[in-house]
Amino acid sequence: MRSLLIALAGICVSASAQIVAVDGFHNDENKLPDHYRWEGTNQGGFSELGKVIQGLGGELQTVRQRLTPAVLSKIKVFIIADPDTPAEAESPKYLETAEIDALVEWVRAGGRLVLLGNDKGNAEFEHFNQLAKRFGIEFLEEKYPNVKGKGILTARGTGTIFDDGLTVYLVEIAPLKLASEVHVLLEDHGTPVMALADAGKGHVFALGDPWVYNEYIGRNDNRKVAENLFRLLVQGK
Repeated sequence: MRSLLIALAGICVSASAQIVAVDGFHNDENKLPDHYRWEGTNQGGFSELGKVIQGLGGELQTVRQRLTPAVLSKIKVFIIADPDTPAEAESPKYLETAEIDALVEWVRAGGRLVLLGNDKGNAEFEHFNQLAKRFGIEFLEEKYPNVKGKGILTARGTGTIFDDGLTVYLVEIAPLKLASEVHVLLEDHGTPVMALADAGKGHVFALGDPWVYNEYIGRNDNRKVAENLFRLLVQGK
């Protein structure tokens, strides 16, 4: 009986281990309710990214409440994209200290956290950075590339998720400031753009832009790089 219970427990863990959840609480825009959501099929939605993740065996969910250890316990990968500002939501819900503590412990226990910010004027930085700094990452309240008009960055990466040569297409991102132990996945002229931090048994991916929403997932090699990234996070390879 004991061995059967252990086996069943293992099945339960396996069944819940592939959940990829998007944060629908701290990103809950009144004006654009489908913005960075799985159900969003317009340009600002994540429906195409959802298809990529489902193809890797991930199960899509949306979290619509404050984060607690119990909420996080069933999730394998958690995506926080572009937390709301007062311009985006009537009553923006900022990350609280208890939520940040819960996320840190969840990552250390093996959770995979994806932090997707945005550029200055389009993102909430203060509370988001309170979380990111716990992993040696800071989103700078700037726009990169800092040019007149639309700042577009096309960059060729090296290493695992870039298959040594894939090119990403990014628009007006927040650059990163990183502690020495954080791995730089992509930089442009010495400016960190994508990063991966190890914390205990888990990982934290950071990029200062929601990046692979429907409008841009088909640009350059974005879809393939996203597939490689989420294969690493979901499947661990």
